[in-house]
Amino acid sequence: MNKDLPELHDFFGAYFHQDWMMEHDSADLVLTSFLDEAGEAELILIRNELQTLINWGKNEAALRSYLLSELSCYYCYWNDWRSGEIWLLHIMSKLNEKIKPSGNAV
Repeated sequence: MNKDLPELHDFFGAYFHQDWMMEHDSADLVLTSFLDEAGEAELILIRNELQTLINWGKNEAALRSYLLSELSCYYCYWNDWRSGEIWLLHIMSKLNEKIKPSGNAV
């Protein structure tokens, strides 16, 4: 369990686990599944911790290592995205689309 980003650890571990490709055809479908299943409070917690991770400004190698070893993320984003930061910003965008400005989920 990651003590700094526990909600993000739970998100990646539950949705981007080692067998995620057996359940979904793409990473975006994994994300859609999460967005459809998560409650408002969970969406906000994930968004906040994701922003924290982005703000740390880890270089690409450190971010890749952190996602795998600390957050249990088994999606090889580098096959689809130019960088981990761009992929995380994509996730952030999807979270922001789902959460109303007042903090309420759609």
